[in-house]
Amino acid sequence: EEYERWWHNISREGKYDPSLFFIVVDGDEIAAMSLCHPQQPTKPDTGYVAILGVRRAWRGKGLATALLYHTFGEFYQRGTFKVALGVDAESLTGATKLYEKVGMRVVEESFMYRKCLREGVNLVKESLD
Repeated sequence: EEYERWWHNISREGKYDPSLFFIVVDGDEIAAMSLCHPQQPTKPDTGYVAILGVRRAWRGKGLATALLYHTFGEFYQRGTFKVALGVDAESLTGATKLYEKVGMRVVEESFMYRKCLREGVNLVKESLD
């Protein structure tokens, strides 16, 4: 059921293009990935990086930067000259700095509000340790 829901969401018209899924492999392990969509949902002239991730053991080696440059090049070759992504501005991994380093800039901000309805265990990760 989970797979069917995922496949339904990923394969909708305009979203699914496996030629825009880039994976870095080290031996038999996935080290990093960039999973992109041909267009941002609300901006058809803009490519979209849906997921960019580097596994902890491979962080700090430039893989995210290399993946982003590769992604930009692929979109450019396809005639798409704008690329967008979303990020948690308080990311513990320093993602915002990475995106600025490769030439991206903030063009839109949104805010999320929370209210605790019941006390319990805090499941929010507050450090990378």
